[in-house]
Amino acid sequence: MINYFDRQLNSIYQSKRALAKENSQRENQALLTLHPKFADMQKTKKKLELEFVKSKAKGADISQLQNALDKLDEEIKEYVVANKLNFATKYSCSLCKDSGYIGETPCECLIKEYSNLIKEFSSLTSLPKFGFDNNKFGNLQVEQSVGMNKLYGIMQNKVCKNFQQCKWLNFMLSGASGVGKTCLALATADALLESGISVFYISAFQLVNIFLDKHTNKQTVLSKYFEYLSQCEMLIIDNLGEEPIYKNVTLEYLFSTIDKRMSNKKKTFICTQLGAGALISRYGEAFLSKFTDKKYSLSVGYITGENLRNKI
Repeated sequence: MINYFDRQLNSIYQSKRALAKENSQRENQALLTLHPKFADMQKTKKKLELEFVKSKAKGADISQLQNALDKLDEEIKEYVVANKLNFATKYSCSLCKDSGYIGETPCECLIKEYSNLIKEFSSLTSLPKFGFDNNKFGNLQVEQSVGMNKLYGIMQNKVCKNFQQCKWLNFMLSGASGVGKTCLALATADALLESGISVFYISAFQLVNIFLDKHTNKQTVLSKYFEYLSQCEMLIIDNLGEEPIYKNVTLEYLFSTIDKRMSNKKKTFICTQLGAGALISRYGEAFLSKFTDKKYSLSVGYITGENLRNKI
Protein backbone atom coordinates (compact mmCIF):
# COMPACT_ATOMS: atom_id res chain seq x y z
CA MET A 1 0.00 0.00 0.00
CA ILE A 2 1.25 3.50 -0.81
CA ASN A 3 1.26 6.20 1.89
CA TYR A 4 -0.74 8.69 -0.20
CA PHE A 5 -3.93 7.59 1.59
CA ASP A 6 -2.54 7.58 5.13
CA ARG A 7 -4.38 10.76 6.11
CA GLN A 8 -7.70 9.54 4.70
CA LEU A 9 -7.34 6.14 6.36
CA ASN A 10 -6.43 7.70 9.71
CA SER A 11 -9.50 9.92 9.48
CA ILE A 12 -11.72 6.95 8.60
CA TYR A 13 -10.51 4.94 11.58
CA GLN A 14 -10.70 7.86 13.99
CA SER A 15 -14.33 8.23 12.94
CA LYS A 16 -14.94 4.50 13.35
CA ARG A 17 -13.54 4.53 16.89
CA ALA A 18 -15.45 7.67 17.85
CA LEU A 19 -18.69 6.22 16.50
CA ALA A 20 -18.11 2.92 18.31
CA LYS A 21 -17.50 4.77 21.57
CA GLU A 22 -20.57 6.96 21.11
CA ASN A 23 -22.80 4.00 20.28
CA SER A 24 -21.47 2.00 23.22
CA GLN A 25 -22.04 4.86 25.66
CA ARG A 26 -25.61 5.19 24.44
CA GLU A 27 -26.26 1.44 24.67
CA ASN A 28 -24.61 1.23 28.09
CA GLN A 29 -26.76 4.05 29.40
CA ALA A 30 -29.83 2.20 28.14
CA LEU A 31 -28.66 -0.95 29.96
CA LEU A 32 -28.19 0.97 33.21
CA THR A 33 -31.73 2.31 32.92
CA LEU A 34 -33.05 -1.23 32.55
CA HIS A 35 -30.95 -2.45 35.49
CA PRO A 36 -31.21 0.12 38.33
CA LYS A 37 -29.66 -2.33 40.81
CA PHE A 38 -26.55 -2.55 38.66
CA ALA A 39 -26.47 1.26 38.30
CA ASP A 40 -26.60 1.59 42.10
CA MET A 41 -23.73 -0.87 42.49
CA GLN A 42 -21.67 1.18 40.05
CA LYS A 43 -22.38 4.40 41.98
CA THR A 44 -21.45 2.70 45.24
CA LYS A 45 -18.21 1.45 43.69
CA LYS A 46 -17.22 4.96 42.58
CA LYS A 47 -17.86 6.31 46.09
CA LEU A 48 -15.77 3.54 47.66
CA GLU A 49 -12.96 4.09 45.18
CA LEU A 50 -12.89 7.81 45.95
CA GLU A 51 -12.89 7.14 49.69
CA PHE A 52 -10.15 4.54 49.18
CA VAL A 53 -7.90 7.03 47.37
CA LYS A 54 -8.43 9.75 50.00
CA SER A 55 -7.78 7.35 52.92
CA LYS A 56 -4.65 5.98 51.28
CA ALA A 57 -3.33 9.51 50.72
CA LYS A 58 -3.83 10.27 54.42
CA GLY A 59 -2.06 7.09 55.45
CA ALA A 60 -5.18 5.65 57.11
CA ASP A 61 -6.04 1.96 57.33
CA ILE A 62 -7.63 0.95 54.00
CA SER A 63 -8.04 -2.80 54.59
CA GLN A 64 -11.80 -2.57 55.23
CA LEU A 65 -12.31 -0.41 52.14
CA GLN A 66 -10.29 -2.87 50.09
CA ASN A 67 -12.41 -5.77 51.33
CA ALA A 68 -15.59 -3.84 50.58
CA LEU A 69 -14.38 -3.08 47.04
CA ASP A 70 -13.39 -6.70 46.42
CA LYS A 71 -16.78 -7.93 47.64
CA LEU A 72 -18.62 -5.38 45.49
CA ASP A 73 -16.56 -6.34 42.42
CA GLU A 74 -17.63 -9.97 42.89
CA GLU A 75 -21.27 -8.95 43.20
CA ILE A 76 -20.99 -6.86 40.04
CA LYS A 77 -19.40 -9.75 38.12
CA GLU A 78 -22.11 -12.16 39.28
CA TYR A 79 -24.84 -9.71 38.29
CA VAL A 80 -23.29 -9.17 34.83
CA VAL A 81 -23.08 -12.93 34.22
CA ALA A 82 -26.55 -13.67 35.58
CA ASN A 83 -28.15 -10.96 33.40
CA LYS A 84 -25.88 -11.49 30.38
CA LEU A 85 -24.85 -7.85 30.30
CA ASN A 86 -22.18 -6.68 27.86
CA PHE A 87 -20.72 -3.22 28.35
CA ALA A 88 -17.74 -3.70 26.04
CA THR A 89 -17.30 -1.25 23.17
CA LYS A 90 -18.78 -2.74 20.00
CA TYR A 91 -16.32 -1.95 17.21
CA SER A 92 -17.22 -2.26 13.55
CA CYS A 93 -14.28 -4.66 13.27
CA SER A 94 -13.81 -6.96 16.23
CA LEU A 95 -10.45 -8.17 14.89
CA CYS A 96 -8.54 -4.89 15.08
CA LYS A 97 -10.98 -2.92 17.27
CA ASP A 98 -11.13 -0.23 14.59
CA SER A 99 -7.39 0.43 14.69
CA GLY A 100 -6.79 -0.95 11.19
CA TYR A 101 -3.97 -3.20 12.36
CA ILE A 102 -3.53 -6.48 14.16
CA GLY A 103 -0.11 -5.95 15.68
CA GLU A 104 1.81 -4.48 12.75
CA THR A 105 -0.19 -6.35 10.09
CA PRO A 106 -2.92 -4.47 8.18
CA CYS A 107 -6.34 -5.83 9.08
CA GLU A 108 -8.70 -7.12 6.40
CA CYS A 109 -10.96 -4.13 7.04
CA LEU A 110 -8.07 -1.72 6.36
CA ILE A 111 -7.26 -3.50 3.11
CA LYS A 112 -10.90 -3.14 2.10
CA GLU A 113 -10.94 0.58 2.96
CA TYR A 114 -7.70 1.07 1.02
CA SER A 115 -9.18 -0.79 -1.95
CA ASN A 116 -12.19 1.51 -1.92
CA LEU A 117 -9.93 4.58 -1.89
CA ILE A 118 -7.70 3.48 -4.78
CA LYS A 119 -10.77 2.65 -6.85
CA GLU A 120 -12.27 6.06 -6.07
CA PHE A 121 -9.05 7.83 -7.05
CA SER A 122 -8.50 5.75 -10.19
CA SER A 123 -10.81 8.01 -12.27
CA LEU A 124 -12.35 4.85 -13.71
CA THR A 125 -15.71 5.03 -11.95
CA SER A 126 -17.26 7.04 -14.80
CA LEU A 127 -15.98 4.66 -17.50
CA PRO A 128 -17.48 1.32 -18.57
CA LYS A 129 -16.02 -1.60 -16.64
CA PHE A 130 -13.78 -3.68 -18.89
CA GLY A 131 -11.67 -6.63 -17.77
CA PHE A 132 -9.48 -9.30 -19.28
CA ASP A 133 -12.50 -11.60 -19.42
CA ASN A 134 -14.06 -9.19 -21.90
CA ASN A 135 -11.27 -9.73 -24.43
CA LYS A 136 -12.84 -10.95 -27.69
CA PHE A 137 -9.77 -10.89 -29.91
CA GLY A 138 -9.53 -14.69 -29.75
CA ASN A 139 -12.82 -14.88 -31.66
CA LEU A 140 -12.54 -11.83 -33.93
CA GLN A 141 -11.26 -12.25 -37.46
CA VAL A 142 -9.56 -8.88 -37.86
CA GLU A 143 -6.05 -7.78 -38.74
CA GLN A 144 -4.98 -6.95 -35.19
CA SER A 145 -6.47 -10.05 -33.50
CA VAL A 146 -3.32 -12.13 -33.12
CA GLY A 147 -1.14 -9.28 -31.92
CA MET A 148 -3.70 -7.83 -29.51
CA ASN A 149 -4.61 -11.24 -28.11
CA LYS A 150 -0.92 -11.82 -27.40
CA LEU A 151 -0.66 -8.43 -25.70
CA TYR A 152 -3.66 -9.26 -23.50
CA GLY A 153 -1.87 -12.41 -22.36
CA ILE A 154 1.35 -10.54 -21.63
CA MET A 155 -0.36 -7.77 -19.66
CA GLN A 156 -2.51 -10.19 -17.69
CA ASN A 157 0.07 -12.86 -16.87
CA LYS A 158 3.44 -11.12 -16.93
CA VAL A 159 2.41 -7.71 -15.63
CA CYS A 160 -0.80 -7.79 -13.58
CA LYS A 161 -0.25 -11.18 -11.95
CA ASN A 162 3.43 -10.45 -11.36
CA PHE A 163 3.31 -6.69 -10.83
CA GLN A 164 5.94 -6.20 -8.14
CA GLN A 165 8.49 -8.44 -9.85
CA CYS A 166 7.79 -7.27 -13.42
CA LYS A 167 10.95 -5.65 -14.83
CA TRP A 168 9.08 -3.31 -17.15
CA LEU A 169 8.48 0.21 -15.87
CA ASN A 170 7.05 1.78 -19.02
CA PHE A 171 4.48 0.55 -21.52
CA MET A 172 3.40 2.13 -24.79
CA LEU A 173 0.65 1.18 -27.20
CA SER A 174 0.61 3.25 -30.36
CA GLY A 175 -1.89 2.59 -33.10
CA ALA A 176 -4.84 3.73 -35.13
CA SER A 177 -8.12 4.77 -33.55
CA GLY A 178 -10.33 1.93 -32.37
CA VAL A 179 -7.84 -0.93 -32.68
CA GLY A 180 -8.23 -1.83 -28.98
CA LYS A 181 -5.57 0.15 -27.10
CA THR A 182 -7.87 1.73 -24.54
CA CYS A 183 -9.72 -1.52 -23.83
CA LEU A 184 -6.42 -3.22 -23.01
CA ALA A 185 -5.47 -0.32 -20.76
CA LEU A 186 -8.84 -0.54 -19.00
CA ALA A 187 -8.49 -4.30 -18.52
CA THR A 188 -5.03 -3.76 -17.05
CA ALA A 189 -6.33 -1.10 -14.68
CA ASP A 190 -9.25 -3.29 -13.60
CA ALA A 191 -7.02 -6.28 -12.80
CA LEU A 192 -4.50 -4.18 -10.86
CA LEU A 193 -7.17 -2.45 -8.79
CA GLU A 194 -8.71 -5.80 -7.88
CA SER A 195 -5.26 -6.88 -6.68
CA GLY A 196 -4.91 -3.81 -4.46
CA ILE A 197 -2.52 -1.98 -6.81
CA SER A 198 -3.13 1.77 -7.08
CA VAL A 199 -3.94 3.01 -10.59
CA PHE A 200 -4.57 6.48 -11.97
CA TYR A 201 -6.24 6.48 -15.39
CA ILE A 202 -6.30 9.84 -17.14
CA SER A 203 -6.46 11.34 -20.61
CA ALA A 204 -3.52 13.45 -21.76
CA PHE A 205 -5.86 16.45 -21.98
CA GLN A 206 -6.90 16.05 -18.32
CA LEU A 207 -3.27 15.50 -17.38
CA VAL A 208 -2.29 18.89 -18.78
CA ASN A 209 -5.11 20.52 -16.82
CA ILE A 210 -3.57 19.11 -13.63
CA PHE A 211 -0.17 20.46 -14.71
CA LEU A 212 -1.70 23.90 -15.39
CA ASP A 213 -3.39 23.88 -12.01
CA LYS A 214 -0.06 23.19 -10.33
CA HIS A 215 1.90 25.65 -12.48
CA THR A 216 -0.50 28.54 -11.87
CA ASN A 217 -1.04 27.57 -8.22
CA LYS A 218 -4.81 27.81 -8.60
CA GLN A 219 -5.46 25.13 -5.96
CA THR A 220 -8.64 23.80 -7.59
CA VAL A 221 -10.19 20.35 -7.14
CA LEU A 222 -7.42 19.05 -9.42
CA SER A 223 -4.72 19.88 -6.88
CA LYS A 224 -5.15 16.63 -4.96
CA TYR A 225 -4.21 14.67 -8.08
CA PHE A 226 -0.81 16.22 -8.79
CA GLU A 227 0.96 14.32 -6.02
CA TYR A 228 -0.93 11.17 -6.95
CA LEU A 229 0.58 11.31 -10.45
CA SER A 230 3.93 10.46 -8.89
CA GLN A 231 2.79 8.14 -6.12
CA CYS A 232 0.30 5.78 -7.80
CA GLU A 233 1.80 2.44 -8.73
CA MET A 234 0.46 2.48 -12.29
CA LEU A 235 -0.23 5.71 -14.20
CA ILE A 236 -2.21 5.20 -17.42
CA ILE A 237 -2.20 8.12 -19.86
CA ASP A 238 -4.67 7.75 -22.71
CA ASN A 239 -4.69 9.64 -26.01
CA LEU A 240 -1.22 11.11 -25.63
CA GLY A 241 -0.76 13.59 -28.45
CA GLU A 242 -4.23 15.13 -28.27
CA GLU A 243 -3.34 17.48 -25.41
CA PRO A 244 -2.46 21.15 -26.02
CA ILE A 245 1.19 22.15 -25.72
CA TYR A 246 1.53 25.01 -23.25
CA LYS A 247 4.88 26.71 -22.93
CA ASN A 248 6.79 25.77 -19.76
CA VAL A 249 3.99 23.40 -18.76
CA THR A 250 3.04 20.46 -20.98
CA LEU A 251 6.41 19.00 -21.91
CA GLU A 252 8.29 20.13 -18.81
CA TYR A 253 5.78 18.65 -16.35
CA LEU A 254 5.26 15.52 -18.44
CA PHE A 255 9.00 14.77 -18.61
CA SER A 256 9.44 15.57 -14.93
CA THR A 257 6.56 13.25 -13.97
CA ILE A 258 7.88 10.36 -16.05
CA ASP A 259 11.44 10.80 -14.76
CA LYS A 260 10.27 10.93 -11.15
CA ARG A 261 8.16 7.83 -11.62
CA MET A 262 11.03 5.93 -13.18
CA SER A 263 13.43 6.88 -10.40
CA ASN A 264 10.87 5.60 -7.87
CA LYS A 265 10.27 2.37 -9.84
CA LYS A 266 6.67 3.31 -10.65
CA LYS A 267 5.05 2.01 -13.85
CA THR A 268 3.54 4.16 -16.60
CA PHE A 269 1.30 2.99 -19.46
CA ILE A 270 0.73 5.27 -22.46
CA CYS A 271 -1.80 4.92 -25.28
CA THR A 272 -1.37 7.10 -28.35
CA GLN A 273 -2.43 7.37 -31.96
CA LEU A 274 0.93 8.89 -32.87
CA GLY A 275 3.60 6.87 -34.64
CA ALA A 276 7.30 6.97 -33.77
CA GLY A 277 8.07 9.90 -36.06
CA ALA A 278 5.24 12.05 -34.74
CA LEU A 279 6.15 11.17 -31.13
CA ILE A 280 9.77 12.22 -31.69
CA SER A 281 8.68 15.43 -33.41
CA ARG A 282 6.31 16.33 -30.57
CA TYR A 283 8.14 15.03 -27.50
CA GLY A 284 11.71 14.34 -28.59
CA GLU A 285 13.73 11.19 -29.09
CA ALA A 286 14.83 11.02 -25.45
CA PHE A 287 11.22 10.83 -24.32
CA LEU A 288 10.34 8.08 -26.80
CA SER A 289 13.40 6.07 -25.78
CA LYS A 290 12.03 5.82 -22.24
CA PHE A 291 9.14 3.79 -23.63
CA THR A 292 10.99 1.76 -26.22
CA ASP A 293 14.17 0.70 -24.40
CA LYS A 294 13.68 -3.05 -23.96
CA LYS A 295 15.65 -3.08 -20.70
CA TYR A 296 12.77 -1.49 -18.83
CA SER A 297 9.96 -0.93 -21.33
CA LEU A 298 7.37 -2.89 -23.28
CA SER A 299 6.47 -1.34 -26.60
CA VAL A 300 5.12 -2.71 -29.87
CA GLY A 301 5.13 -1.39 -33.40
CA TYR A 302 2.30 0.81 -34.63
CA ILE A 303 -0.92 -1.21 -34.37
CA THR A 304 -3.15 -1.15 -37.42
CA GLY A 305 -6.42 -2.89 -38.11
CA GLU A 306 -10.17 -2.55 -38.07
CA ASN A 307 -11.89 0.06 -35.92
CA LEU A 308 -13.67 -1.98 -33.25
CA ARG A 309 -15.23 0.74 -31.12
CA ASN A 310 -18.70 -0.73 -31.59
CA LYS A 311 -17.64 -4.37 -31.40
CA ILE A 312 -15.72 -4.91 -28.15
